[in-house]
Amino acid sequence: MKTTISDLGYADFSEWFIGHSGSTYWTKKDSEKEEIFRKIEPYLTFLNIPQLERQGADIQSKVEELEMVNQSLRNRDKLKDDAIAELSDQLMVLSTRLQEVERRQQLV
Repeated sequence: MKTTISDLGYADFSEWFIGHSGSTYWTKKDSEKEEIFRKIEPYLTFLNIPQLERQGADIQSKVEELEMVNQSLRNRDKLKDDAIAELSDQLMVLSTRLQEVERRQQLV
C-alpha cells in the first residue's frame, strides 16, 4: 500500500499511513489526512474474496448469456444468408425464363 500511495504523489502521507511517526503528516490535522485519504482510497485494494467470487459468477453468467445471444444471432444470420441465396437462385431461374419468353416473342 505504501508504494501505491507514494506513486500517487503522497510519499509523506504514505510514511504516516504505515505508522512512521516522523512523517510531516504526523502533525497534520485529521481533516487534511481524511481529504488525502479520500483522494487515494479508490486506488487502494482491499480483497473481499466473497464479493470478488460473486462478481466473477455474475460476469461468468453474463458471458454465458452473451454467448447464447451471439450463437442465436449467428444462427439467424445463417438462415438469412440461406434465404438470400435461395432467392438469388430463384431470381436467376426467373431471369432465364424471361429471356426465353422474350426470344420466343421476337421469333413470332
